[in-house]
This record gives sequence, C-alpha cells and structure tokens, in this order.
Amino acid sequence: MKNIPNPPELVLLKALWAKGALPVRSLHETCADELAWSFSSTRKTLERMADKGFVEISKLEGKTSGPAHAKARVSKTTTLAHMAREFFGRVLEVDGALPASAFTGSTLLSDDELDELEGLLGGGRK
Repeated sequence: MKNIPNPPELVLLKALWAKGALPVRSLHETCADELAWSFSSTRKTLERMADKGFVEISKLEGKTSGPAHAKARVSKTTTLAHMAREFFGRVLEVDGALPASAFTGSTLLSDDELDELEGLLGGGRK
C-alpha cells in the first residue's frame, strides 16, 4: 500500500468495512455526524480514494442507472498494519516486529482479525 488513508478516508473505510458495499448516499449519511461535511465532499473524497485504490465506485451489476455504490478495495487488517508500521517507524523509529497486543481491546477488530494482524506485524499478542 503506497498511500495511507487520511482521517476522513479512514472514517469512510471503517463504515465500508463494517457494513460492506453501500450506496454513496447511505455511506455519506452513515458518516455524516463524524465528518460534518456536504454530500459533494463525500463524493469528491470517494473519487480521490478510488484513484488511490482504496475503494471501488460502481453501479450494481447489470444496472446502467441508479445510485453508485462504494466498496472497500483494501482490507481492514492490511490497512491497519501499514498504518501501524508507518506510525511506529516514522514517529517512534521502531524497526522490526510490532506487538499486536497494542490492538487488543479494539472494538474494530475481531479475534480472527487480531490474529491476522499479528501475522502481518510479525509480533505477538501478550
């Protein structure tokens, strides 16, 4: 992953990871309280995210009209692993395996996702 999602992009990705593919309007409404911006800002952000490869925006299969849907193209665990490596490496200057224990207690991750993240980070959970 060459780009790390910025905070608003992460809000949109978290909604897509939790709910799956959504009509763009529904995604905007789901994130409206946290982002506090217009629908056009959500659309523009999703366009930039599509350019970065974070999301796919398309019509439902077999449909030529109707609302566009957004779908995450990046996995939650891979994205979080890249973000953790970026933070620990750039900010804390840690080189090597990272402890997945830092993510224990997260409401964002299931036990299976924590195990997957542990493998991606090369560290263990204590």
